[in-house]
Amino acid sequence: MQIRKNTKAFKTILEIVTACHDRADRDKLIRVYITKAGHTIDDRINVAGIQGDSGLFYDMTYQTILTNLQSSNCQLHQSDELPGLYFFHSTIDKVWDETPFEFDDALKKEFASLPELPVFRKKEKVEKVVIPTSKVKSEPKAVKKEKVEPKKARMVVNRGPKQPDYKLKHQFEFTDLDKVIFRQPQLSKKDVLDYYNKISDYLLPYLKDRPQKVRLHSGRKHDNAQLTYDALEEESTDQIPKWVQTTKISKENEALLLCNDKDHLLFYVQMGGISFYPFHSRTKSIGNPDYLVIGMDTDAEFTKVIDAALGAKEILTGLQLPSVVKTDGNSGLHIYIPLDAKSKFETSKAVAEYICKLIRIKLPNLVNVQGSDGHTYGKVTLDYSLNEEGASVIAPYSLVTGESPAVATPLLWDEVKEGLQLEDFNHETIFKRLKQEGDLFENLFKKKINAEELLERLEENYGFLF
Repeated sequence: MQIRKNTKAFKTILEIVTACHDRADRDKLIRVYITKAGHTIDDRINVAGIQGDSGLFYDMTYQTILTNLQSSNCQLHQSDELPGLYFFHSTIDKVWDETPFEFDDALKKEFASLPELPVFRKKEKVEKVVIPTSKVKSEPKAVKKEKVEPKKARMVVNRGPKQPDYKLKHQFEFTDLDKVIFRQPQLSKKDVLDYYNKISDYLLPYLKDRPQKVRLHSGRKHDNAQLTYDALEEESTDQIPKWVQTTKISKENEALLLCNDKDHLLFYVQMGGISFYPFHSRTKSIGNPDYLVIGMDTDAEFTKVIDAALGAKEILTGLQLPSVVKTDGNSGLHIYIPLDAKSKFETSKAVAEYICKLIRIKLPNLVNVQGSDGHTYGKVTLDYSLNEEGASVIAPYSLVTGESPAVATPLLWDEVKEGLQLEDFNHETIFKRLKQEGDLFENLFKKKINAEELLERLEENYGFLF
């Protein structure tokens, strides 16, 4: 039976759930359940019976109940077969009985003055949940690094305007310095070079010893054209400097660029590069990532990304996982979790997928996991595929391709709240932030997590949900 939002019965339930939100004894007053994706309340699990992190499950589910009561996309129902058991249906999914809950008899006297009280249920015996054993994971093939000998190639050199003095170790010509790169506001190639010269001390630590995907300038945000060693070889008319470093891994068929110092950084900008996308692993341990990334983006308003990120933060805190958040420079956020570089990409990707699915359980009407069959329009997409071997995301402090000189900017978690505007983070504001806050991204590697151990814990405690 559906309980419509404008009725006294619905308003009473909302008032009780809201009033109990901050109470220490709320788990005794309002009992909550979870259902597997696509299941009904007949298959519900009382979170009190979950061994391990049951407190995290309760907090996640309670918050979801309150969010659903306040949402226009959820319909509250009372079970006809089990009086006093309430649950939700989203407006797009009439099959999945989401987040069942019930009120204890103890609330009846306390809220007696409210009209049309809900049906109360006596506490039943809680059955312990048997957690399935961990699945056996196959080990991916080892990735080998091969030394690449420098190739003879050619580089365009146009003699002309006065050369900027960036105090580089090597000499090469900067050309087309007046060329317009960004239009809103207008920035020339010289302005972009000046930016990277000034930001290099902050940016280079996150590029060093990592293969790079260097995006070329484009007025379109999602243009993925790249600067590669082979492209330099084909388009140049003079020798590529011998000091330009590359590496090669067995999974890639081409030499991959490295960017270990300011000379390389500004040389790539001179040759058309704008954005820097480092691999998640270093050349000495190319098959072992030292962080994982969860991407969050949406085709709707950015406030939804903020809500999704805050939900993710609650889960990460409950799992006792360190995290750092930054803007992606376009319309979303990236959440990083540091790893100890002792596990394979397959493992880190599996961990990221588990975390995304936990966020989906917490916020079923707000988020969708990349690659799932769920409804995506107007939702925040959680992308764990960013952790595949060979994948990369934009580096902190890198400019982003597009019409405006946006910068991928690390944030304090306290800044992730209503009012956060991505357009506030650009080539000018970043230096004021660094002066005030310092490098917020340097906290990433202060505590490192073993992905194998984390995956085992996630499978043992939460694998039965999926």
